[in-house]
Amino acid sequence: MRIVIIGAGEVGFFLAKKLSSEKHNLVIIDADPERCKKAEETLDVSVIRGDGSSQAVLREADLASADMLIAASAVDEVNILACMTASKLGVKRKIARVRNPGYYDNSSILKPEDLGVDLFIHPEEEVTSEIIRLLMRASASEVVEFENGKILMVGIKLDANCPIVNRQLKDIGDEEQRKYFRIVAMLKGDKTIIPTGNDYINKNDQLFVVTERTHLPEIIALAGKSEQRMDKVMILGGGKIGKELARRLEKNVEVTLVESDREKSIQLANDLEKTEVFQADGTEIDAVIREGMLHMNAFVAVTSDEETNIISCLLAKHLKIPKTIALVNKITYLPLMSVIGIDSTVNMRLATATAILRLIRKGEIISATTFHDIEAEAYEFEVKNPIKIIGKPFRKIGLPEGSLIAAIIRGGNVFVPYGNSTIEMGDKVIVFALPSAIDSIQKLFS
Repeated sequence: MRIVIIGAGEVGFFLAKKLSSEKHNLVIIDADPERCKKAEETLDVSVIRGDGSSQAVLREADLASADMLIAASAVDEVNILACMTASKLGVKRKIARVRNPGYYDNSSILKPEDLGVDLFIHPEEEVTSEIIRLLMRASASEVVEFENGKILMVGIKLDANCPIVNRQLKDIGDEEQRKYFRIVAMLKGDKTIIPTGNDYINKNDQLFVVTERTHLPEIIALAGKSEQRMDKVMILGGGKIGKELARRLEKNVEVTLVESDREKSIQLANDLEKTEVFQADGTEIDAVIREGMLHMNAFVAVTSDEETNIISCLLAKHLKIPKTIALVNKITYLPLMSVIGIDSTVNMRLATATAILRLIRKGEIISATTFHDIEAEAYEFEVKNPIKIIGKPFRKIGLPEGSLIAAIIRGGNVFVPYGNSTIEMGDKVIVFALPSAIDSIQKLFS
């Protein structure tokens, strides 16, 4: 597939890195010389320096011959204008990263078709939804939904008191329980592995488990954890994410929002119906304790300053707050967060890139998801056309190294496959894969 990407910032660069490894023909456009240089030196892509909304630059990129345009610059107007141009040139699929809701909400005069956009990606909304999923499953460090939420892939961090530490995977749970879950990956230090039944679980490992939503409490209990109701949540930061998060939570949860800017805090108090809003600096321990931090079930830091988010979450963990979530926008920071004690992280650029990747995978892919802590992806395939692995027992398929099939959905029923299981026409299949296996997995299901 020939794809033009506008923007070589963290979103565009992340997408280009993923897609170039899958042998797509890519062109990146960016006006910043340093970003262009980095892309040229590290990626197998064509790079054009220039304004992504310029018709001359888009002609130089031969946009008319592209199968897809991904407009992922930091400027909404550049992204929209590029999509309008692409629409005139007959590009089939146009995706725009847009942060201003005025361009895409129901009250907008201009509709997506007027702007030439097939899909708007809203970074703040993607992150807000991710935070809510994490709050709903407080014991999980990461939560991904499949089959409209019927199946969950959850990350679980293990402490020294975990009852399954120092045991092999094949000994986890009884025979009946093992029918309902599969450990698809383990993070050991900074290394991601696709485990076998003979691998041991150690203290501080992070497990990634696939299970039906109804069986999640059993899995959480096996790991020695319990699901605590998140009925008191403190949010630090009253920007777009903090405000939208409070608005969506306040109907069912007691929400306290802390904002450092006086005028903004007054406006937030007027706009939100039930949320208590206070003006304070999140890194000032006396101030946040005074506003009730000690009584919270969860603390979510989503200011524009990621250092503030990290420090305030560490403070919350020191004060024994059960669940901490930090907005961390530097992707290079993410692997460090679990090491220093923060329960979960969200990343606007990664959430945006993941939303875009769902649309551009090859084969019969319903969804594709990347993860914060591990170098792996999860795919949900639907088997609509005859492929060579249909009807073959798993033990004879020869899955690529670094991949496994986590679950099969057949006729509305979910089961964890084993050696004699087969894939049939009409099945939905959830696959977990390391980067080295992604291309082979997609070919297998194409």
